[in-house]
Amino acid sequence: MRRPAERRLTARWVWLAAFAGLSGVARGQGAPAPEGVRAQLVAVRHAVIASELAGKISALPVREGQRFRQGEILVSYDCTLYRARLDRATQAELAARKKSEVAEQLDKLGSISRADVDQARAAVAVAQAESGVERAMVRRCTLVAPFAGRVGETFVRAAEHVAEGKELLSIHDDSAFEVQTIVPSRWLAWLRPGYPMKISVEETGLTYTAAVARIAGSVDAVSQSVKVIGRLANDRPAGSAGALLPGMSGIVRIEAPAAGASVPARAGARP
Repeated sequence: MRRPAERRLTARWVWLAAFAGLSGVARGQGAPAPEGVRAQLVAVRHAVIASELAGKISALPVREGQRFRQGEILVSYDCTLYRARLDRATQAELAARKKSEVAEQLDKLGSISRADVDQARAAVAVAQAESGVERAMVRRCTLVAPFAGRVGETFVRAAEHVAEGKELLSIHDDSAFEVQTIVPSRWLAWLRPGYPMKISVEETGLTYTAAVARIAGSVDAVSQSVKVIGRLANDRPAGSAGALLPGMSGIVRIEAPAAGASVPARAGARP
């Protein structure tokens, strides 16, 4: 099972390899290489869900590769202790409210000091804060999906006791992907957001149409290259032929505009 740190290291080597492969192209005329450039698919939305409390996992209803809906429960904890604490805090709040009501009535009759009334009101505020804390802890007993997608990896199992901050599972939204690649910086003379690009994915053997979404804000001076992020919709159902997954890679081909063709001016550029 590959940990996030190992995945980041692997990704770093992928980009270093891409830089090395582009070094010769970047020093050339700036035209797209006939064989294209390397690219990797990254889910537009992805996250590693970590435990928000220390406790025993009572249920882990999702498994690797399984789909889930937004708001669906991903992890549940055994929260008997936290619910008991909430009940105690709720009863303490009710008792403080009753004492405050009695103090208010006695104050109207002039049978209690003003300091005692203020103290009763402060006790209610403290009890409300304590019950609020316990209520928040109970809400953490279930982790729900922040978006619809698929489970990438699971790092724990049901019945295990986990510490606060422990990584539980990774999830991603597979409805769309980002195509991350590195191209010669000379292409910035004509490359713009929205520019069409094609990517041939090795794992599926198919070619997909994408478009440039963003261009990095800095150029690598050593390799004379720049990172480009494209947007690719995943319109194929999971499990079907050609369905995309994060981490897939392939070759991106970006055709330069024909000689003499006008290139749209950059936003904010002066004539």
